[in-house]
Amino acid sequence: MRFTPAQEAAIQAGNRELLVSAAAGSGKTAVLVERIVRLIVECGASIDRMLIVTFTRAAAGGMRERLEARLNEAAAGDSRRVRQADL
Repeated sequence: MRFTPAQEAAIQAGNRELLVSAAAGSGKTAVLVERIVRLIVECGASIDRMLIVTFTRAAAGGMRERLEARLNEAAAGDSRRVRQADL
């Protein structure tokens, strides 16, 4: 997915709290997933110390699936980065 400059800014915002407000279908979930992956892979953050909130259980399930897929993709070929976490 190609991100807009505003989306890239949210992804690269560093290790701080961030509120993203946008219309349905604008890519909020994709941005959040990329931000989480970046914090884990590039900054060494622990997902166990993150609070990730969605409005429904269905949305949480979708987020979990996307995040798991992206983390597996990011860790491909580097067994040092593979670690079990409760998502």
